[in-house]
Amino acid sequence: MLNRHAITCTVFAAMLASFAAPPQAHAQWVHRYAKLDDFGHHTYLEQHELPILSHGPVDPAPAPDGRTLAFAAQGWIWRLDLETGEATRLTSGSGVDSRPRWSPDGSHIALVRDSGADTAIVVLEVAGGREQVIDTPAIELDPEFSDDGQYLFYTSGASGSLELRRRHLASGTDETLTGLPQVVRNVRSLAGGSGIVYLHGSGAHRVLRERDFLTGNDSIVHGETLTYRLTADTHPSQRLIVYSAPIDNDYHLWTLDLDDPRVRHRLTEGNPFALTPAFSAGGESIYYVELDANRQFRLMRMPTYGGTPELVQIQRWKYGEATGELAVTVSGADKAAVTARVSITRADGHPVAFAGDATYYDSQTGRHYFYVEGEALFELPAGRYTVLVARGPMAPVARTEVRVKANAEATTKLNVTPIWDAQDEGYLSADHHVHLNGDGHHRASHDDALRLMAGEDLQQLAPMSWNQWERRIDRDMLGQFSVQGDRVVHQAQEVRSHFHGHIGLLGVKEPFAPWFFGPRNPTLGDPDLTNGDVIAFADKHGAFPVYVHPIAEDGDPFARLADNPIPLELVSDGVLAERVGIELVCAWTSSLGSAQVWYRLLNVGRPVAAMSGTDGWVDFHRTPAVGTARTYLRTGGDASSEAVIQAAAEGRSFVTTGPALVFEIGEGVRPGDVVAPGRHSWQAKLASTTDIDTLEIVLNGAVVERLEGVAAGEIRTYSGAIDLPAGGWVAVRAYASERRSDAWPSMHARPFAHSSPVWIGAIGSTDPAASAAAARDLLRAIDAAEKQAREAYGEVETPRLHARFDAARARLAELLEPTGGPAGS
Repeated sequence: MLNRHAITCTVFAAMLASFAAPPQAHAQWVHRYAKLDDFGHHTYLEQHELPILSHGPVDPAPAPDGRTLAFAAQGWIWRLDLETGEATRLTSGSGVDSRPRWSPDGSHIALVRDSGADTAIVVLEVAGGREQVIDTPAIELDPEFSDDGQYLFYTSGASGSLELRRRHLASGTDETLTGLPQVVRNVRSLAGGSGIVYLHGSGAHRVLRERDFLTGNDSIVHGETLTYRLTADTHPSQRLIVYSAPIDNDYHLWTLDLDDPRVRHRLTEGNPFALTPAFSAGGESIYYVELDANRQFRLMRMPTYGGTPELVQIQRWKYGEATGELAVTVSGADKAAVTARVSITRADGHPVAFAGDATYYDSQTGRHYFYVEGEALFELPAGRYTVLVARGPMAPVARTEVRVKANAEATTKLNVTPIWDAQDEGYLSADHHVHLNGDGHHRASHDDALRLMAGEDLQQLAPMSWNQWERRIDRDMLGQFSVQGDRVVHQAQEVRSHFHGHIGLLGVKEPFAPWFFGPRNPTLGDPDLTNGDVIAFADKHGAFPVYVHPIAEDGDPFARLADNPIPLELVSDGVLAERVGIELVCAWTSSLGSAQVWYRLLNVGRPVAAMSGTDGWVDFHRTPAVGTARTYLRTGGDASSEAVIQAAAEGRSFVTTGPALVFEIGEGVRPGDVVAPGRHSWQAKLASTTDIDTLEIVLNGAVVERLEGVAAGEIRTYSGAIDLPAGGWVAVRAYASERRSDAWPSMHARPFAHSSPVWIGAIGSTDPAASAAAARDLLRAIDAAEKQAREAYGEVETPRLHARFDAARARLAELLEPTGGPAGS
């Protein structure tokens, strides 16, 4: 305990000029794999470009003999006898193996091996099992043999970009073939060794390029935007390619004549999710994978020139070692079966994939995980396994080790019981910002989201439909509700107004259009659009607007305004909007940094709501769990989404990446309520499944009392007294001062919780000194934003945007006038 004495008004007055200063640290999400020099959001690179772990077959690679086919499944490479349906495992070990490609003579397979923090290329001798490894500290991906087998093409990030290399296998010498920004991969050899076709992704554009080795010409043969499952294969004898590309949420197969790329032929019908196509050895058919009802991949085949797809059955799996079964049963507080998050790893580190639903990857810890509904049975190679079970942030992780014996069934039963029960204390949990689909590998529905919510003990979820430029992801779901017991999914919208700041619209039934705008996007109409238009739309349609993932770094963004750390219109909209929220906790951004903007807006009398959103994806492979960032709300027993959004907007809540934090002051006054000025007692309850070293009382943006936190699994009640000035607000926050490499059951690097404010005297009241200091900082931020806007828009006129800056300045200037009183604006 650092200070149990109440801070007097005299002492507090000396602190008003300085805001609560958090410790300096990095952003919340840190890339696991070697960072590229020219790629911004590395989470997208790791999600979209790196391999995945799937129980079912992915990455089909027909062998040159026409009788067998290689594929990846369960983290290993398998060879399938197409006549008998028997799959034989070719690799083993701790890494996740994927993306196999055959040498022209069928003697070797090149593949990608993923350690969880690095990827390498492995050239496997099929008959003898010997391996040659090609690796650097950077990412390596997507091998392909040359037509004569003497060279291996592959992607490497050693230069700072993912570039294409060609290695002479006999000598081991390498040469770099491309000098393109960001991502080059998925290389395929053209018939006769005349050239290659490969994928290039830069910014929002994804294109297929052809390199002609005879002429040296390198040209685009097909282009898409934000199409992350765009993969292609080349015909063994013709200048024909097949590729997978989308129509809205669907992925179809298409063929294209390289000599006349103006026309393409769509092979698939209906609403398929067809990925990773590959021509058969003779080129008469195409193999690919699609999802079944359990979001498991299955192997398909169809004629090259179109026809009815057929399922390629895998009749038997030959592991090359003895196997047994593992039965896992999960129960909750009342010993009844529950849905929970499960992670299983063999003693050598190899992760287990799940046959019952999608397998996910936690980029914070490197763990693979999935959701088990009460019980599940796994067929596994014999050996020792570690089983982890989690269920939301308030239940400590259950852990056990079990030995699977050959031809026997091992059983393990685990219980996950929360240390704090939200419903018992009148709270309901919500995550107000995730996405169902975003070009991930596991197309998702509300039913999938409900299953994950059950596994994370989450009551409300707001997936946001969003744009991939011209594609409207989940547009048809906008405004839909799905209910299962006490769990509710309600579809929202994210307006991805790049450069201006992204805004989530909760409770919207019709979409705001355009779905994107700004100087870094194509100009498809009037360029003079503002996020004020989005907020006005929300007001008109009864929706609640929220600035999502606002501040990337810890520390005070107002100390580095030249770096443009604040979304362009966040400050002006926070000053002008009557109803708006700020996403204080998010999986990718900094709660401590975002709080600095929020505090200043509160200090000038703007009741901006503290909101939370994981910003994960139900269809992604590499994603944090839903509810990693969540809000606990008091709705008075009303579990409707409307009541939940209203409670969030009114601040009857606390937001968290794990800990529970309940705050009261005076006679039962809680966040969202009003307390009178003067001396009051206060009480706070902190419960956490991870270590929390700091609890702080925050008054008008200044820390006025700092207390020791709790150890993992501990619940502590704090109390004290505080002198409140005539205006402003008071709240409590708790956090880990250092990032955690493993914060399970949460997946956030920094465990953090913050109550919404209790207002002093009236909602929107202010303290003159705190208000003036905040107004000066906010004015500096608006000036910086306007400078940034003028530089970005250049000669394009945006008078409405600048008028909004001016209106916010005028409102802030009123707070600096000597006649200004303590009342809120």
